[in-house]
Amino acid sequence: MPGLVKRLAGATSDNKALPLGVLVGILGLFVLGVAATGCDVSPPAATVDGATITQSKLDAQLSDVAQNQYARCAIELQGASLPSSVTGAGDSTVPSALASYELSTLVLDELVAADLARRHHSVGASEVSAATEDLVAQFESSTSSSGSPCPAQVTGRQLLALLPKGFSSEQVRYLADEEQLAVAVAHVDLSAAALERYYSTNSSQFAEVCLSDIALPSQAQAQSVLGAVSSGAATFADEARRNSTDTQTAQNGGAIPCVLSSDVQSPTILSAIASLAPGQVSQPVQATTSSGGTVWLLLQVNARPELPLAQVRSQIRLTLLSEHSAELTREIDLLTSRARVTVDPRYGSWSRLRGVTPPVAPAAKYLLSPGADQPVGSSLSLGG
Repeated sequence: MPGLVKRLAGATSDNKALPLGVLVGILGLFVLGVAATGCDVSPPAATVDGATITQSKLDAQLSDVAQNQYARCAIELQGASLPSSVTGAGDSTVPSALASYELSTLVLDELVAADLARRHHSVGASEVSAATEDLVAQFESSTSSSGSPCPAQVTGRQLLALLPKGFSSEQVRYLADEEQLAVAVAHVDLSAAALERYYSTNSSQFAEVCLSDIALPSQAQAQSVLGAVSSGAATFADEARRNSTDTQTAQNGGAIPCVLSSDVQSPTILSAIASLAPGQVSQPVQATTSSGGTVWLLLQVNARPELPLAQVRSQIRLTLLSEHSAELTREIDLLTSRARVTVDPRYGSWSRLRGVTPPVAPAAKYLLSPGADQPVGSSLSLGG
């Protein structure tokens, strides 16, 4: 479940393997038949307070994770630690830790959905649409960082589009349910009027600063370049291309992507640009590089735009929701403590604190090949 609270169980390095049924032709045909009839009659992977989570639903999730690198990226962006390999010891298998992890999330999702139903709190198209944008915003904030686990530089919206359709729909629905549980439990106001009030009273949070920089090895060189720019003998962009040692920005005339003013953490830079209007250049300031050296910077303010409300609605929604995360966590703890959960033993066992925990060792009747139970893991049959 994305975003607001941590999933019950993080996948571990356990390397026993479970067959990924949806990858096998026979079960693949079976799943297609189920979809056509609108009724899933596959055996239960788990039951939650009498409701069934079927093996085919779990297999579909595992298939998406095993086959799509962006699905794995989406899960890791939400704070989960997946096994180093998402394939098991045998053909069409996955590590049991991955299966247990995914089943944990399905159990938790069932508990949240059931709680909303008991409260007669509906989740309609507008809530799902808002959750879609919120999920994009969550992805956006994570994929823009240098430590993103995604295989390529993708935006949050691109990542959502690259996910398997069923997987992305489930992710959005999970978040919509979770957000609405926060609304129901903590009475979070996510109305248009509430978002507008927050925007108008916190306008400084949505002010951006767009900068260009020139990095030079000495104060004397920085002063010389500043003189050339100030006199009109050269433009800031031309001096950046010719002289800047900042290899990431020099080729673009020193231009740095716009960022929220609140995201600028360097006191040196904040002080240097504090009084500058768009078009003005700072005096040379000394800064420390990531390698521990020093450079002299010239900073030009290109613009100070304010992001429009339409562009920051999801940011405001997520901020308001995060302010009540403690209430949501308490409610989910209460739900899991009261839940009656039964798990097919091939996937492990249920723990109210850890979710579905992988089996310590598979029952002999589930082994496809005893010889597979070596360091690379054992293969377990779905068929029983």
